Amino acid sequence: MTDGRVVRQAMAMLSISHRALIYRAYFLGRTTAQIASEDCTTEPIVRTELHDAMLELRRLLRGAHAAV
Repeated sequence: MTDGRVVRQAMAMLSISHRALIYRAYFLGRTTAQIASEDCTTEPIVRTELHDAMLELRRLLRGAHAAV
């Protein structure tokens, strides 16, 4: 299985909110300040949510790696 496929499968297992946050930050290049403004929330909340989303993605990727 290719790395890209593993990442796509792990992303699909995330909650919709975590998936969208990672997409906006890493694929669209939005800053946490921009995301906070778009979502009418604070930057610390966005940073915390993004941190949690990345931890979950890493956990899923480690599990996928162990299964290979």
